[in-house]
Parts: sequence; C-alpha cells; structure tokens
Amino acid sequence: MIQTNGVKNIMKTDIRYLDLGEVSPEMYLGLWEYDNVIDIKKPTLIKWFVDRTLISFSQGPRWDEKLKKWRYDIVDLSDIYNSNELSDIYKVRLYEKLEIQYSADMSYYIEGPDVINYAIFCKGYDFEGRKQINEVLREVIKKIFKEEGIELQLLRINDLSFKDDGKLKKCISLSYRPSIPEYSNFTVSFTYKFDSEVANRVRKFKSKVRLKKFHVDDISNAVGGVWEINSTIDKMGVEFKYIDGICKNLNFIIKNDSLSDKEELKLFERGNRRLTEKEWYLHGNNENFEIRY
Repeated sequence: MIQTNGVKNIMKTDIRYLDLGEVSPEMYLGLWEYDNVIDIKKPTLIKWFVDRTLISFSQGPRWDEKLKKWRYDIVDLSDIYNSNELSDIYKVRLYEKLEIQYSADMSYYIEGPDVINYAIFCKGYDFEGRKQINEVLREVIKKIFKEEGIELQLLRINDLSFKDDGKLKKCISLSYRPSIPEYSNFTVSFTYKFDSEVANRVRKFKSKVRLKKFHVDDISNAVGGVWEINSTIDKMGVEFKYIDGICKNLNFIIKNDSLSDKEELKLFERGNRRLTEKEWYLHGNNENFEIRY
C-alpha cells in the first residue's frame, strides 16, 4: 500500500468499473459530464479514450467566490472553427466545471488513442479529504512509472511531469471537479504519446481567444508522452496497477460492469448535442442544456 497521510476512516465499498475503451467523439463529450446525464447510485470508476486525434476546448463555467455562484463566460470560438488553416483538425468543446481560475479565455487538450482518461465518482470528502485523495492518486501513479524507469515530478498543483534532456514535460493531468450532491469527481489523464504538431498549429493560429498555454515556442518542450522515455510501457499493465492501487488505498472493491443500452444512448445523445449545436460549440451558450449541479 502507498504510504501517505491517508484518507482516514474509509469503509470498504464496492465501486462500479466501466472500461469503455475506445469511444467516438460523441461519447467522449458525454462522458465528461457523466453525472449530468447518468443517475449515479454507487461509486463509479470509468476509463475511456477517444478514437482519433482531436483538440478539446474548455473554459468552465468557473466558480465565482465573490458572487458565490457558477459563472458562465461566453467565449466565441468561431474564428478557430471556421479557419481554413485548422479545418483538418477535429475540434470539440466539452463542458467541465472548474474551481481553479486561470488567466486565459480558454483551455485546450490534445486527445487521442494514446491519451487514457479515468474518472472516479465517490461519495463525500471535504477539502482536506480531497487533498488526501489527490495525494494517494499521485503516489500510486508515481510508483507505477518508477517501476518503468520514469521518475515523475509534481508540476504546479496536481500535474505530473518527467524530465527529458533537462526539460520538464507534463504527461499526466489530475483534477477535481464538483459533482452531484454528496459526490466528488476525480479525473486523471495519462498521455503515452503527445501530438505536438497539432498542438503547435493551434497555438500559432492568430485567434481572438486567449488560450491557456505554456510560455514556450514549441509545445513539445513542455508537454510529452511517457513513451518518449520508455517505449515498452504497456498500457494494459499500467491500467491494472493503477486500478489495483486505487482500490487498495481507497478501500474499493472493484465490480466490473458495462453501460446499459439506455445509459449509452443518453451519453451519446448529450455528446452529439455538444458536437453539433452551434450555440454551444461556437459560443459556449449552455442555456439549452439541463445541468443537475
């Protein structure tokens, strides 16, 4: 078991494990707001990766501490979506609540078959408990990759990086998102191979939108995939160790499951709306979407 300060007084709990493997862009978008679409009745762990390289935009909504409410910013992505320069890059805009503010209009991520996403929905946890769970997740991941010959370092608040030729490169993202009442959502993304060419093209495009980005000329100097250090790392082996580490340290008993036909349809329909409704993907107008929390 990973030695940390621990999340105290956790009783053994069953956790539903959904290994969805490769998914379409519609399912990818739906899964990022799983708790807006699916009735969560027990702790749930989901794994997925998208079936193609794409750029995923997100800007919130953001928590406004002064107003004590979620603030929805309307950020127009029309110039990026309508650009001939970027017409061959698949683009999506996901819905993701943020607690932490950043000094940009929009964040973006490069996703693809070699970027594996996990989401854990579990009950409770105050601020201190969330810090402890993030610590557990970080330590589990660091231990796994140390066994593969990669020393991961903490980058900023939660992200993990490796050192390559003197440069620290982000390869793993960890984040917390508020969820439905009584639940917390912890997400982790493992990057095995990073498409820096796509990322650089978007970064260099002269948009009116201020994108969140590293202060480097070439993004490959700040972001990478773990296969750059060890190309023999087996994704399935890492998955097994990660899930085993989570369960041992957070007292979960894994219960393999699959989406019901009804659940799958709901997620696909939500993702398809995010993908095709212009008011959403161009402008971020969320008025026509049911949001539970």
